[in-house]
Amino acid sequence: MSQHDAGEEGITPSGVPPIRSSNSDFLAGVALFAMALYTLVSSIRMPFYGDAGVWGSPGLTPGLISVVLLLLSGLLMFRSRRISLSGFGITFGIERARGLLVFGLIVAYVGAIPAIGYPIATFVMLCIFQIAFATRRDLKFVLIWGFGLSAVLTAVLYYLFAELFYIPLPRGVFGV
Repeated sequence: MSQHDAGEEGITPSGVPPIRSSNSDFLAGVALFAMALYTLVSSIRMPFYGDAGVWGSPGLTPGLISVVLLLLSGLLMFRSRRISLSGFGITFGIERARGLLVFGLIVAYVGAIPAIGYPIATFVMLCIFQIAFATRRDLKFVLIWGFGLSAVLTAVLYYLFAELFYIPLPRGVFGV
């Protein structure tokens, strides 16, 4: 009989007690709040085009998303301080490893875009995500989902941003 079947309170189905991460939530909220505030200020400083005023600004969408992110990160910080701070046990499980991997890949992607260009950086990042988080890793699956889907998504995103929205994308040292 497992611990969960025994009826113990606070035990997850895997038999591991839940991790209380209010400090982590608070720090994540602060980081997101700072990024959203920076993005909001940057989007407000963008020029307006035409006679449409604020509706013609390229910063409209990032500004709206920043406002939503400011609200949500504020709620996260508020919620984290209302929770008991009694569980400081930190374990390095698969969830944290995946979270760190995702964060590292996003930082590497943002850093790689100016150096190698948008299409190459996007393709590589999507391939890594598809392969790293795949449920299967046989050759056929990796070729179809890892490389194939990444190539299709990269082409669609490039066409959408460069051709339909006329957003100049970084070309990098390869000129792509």
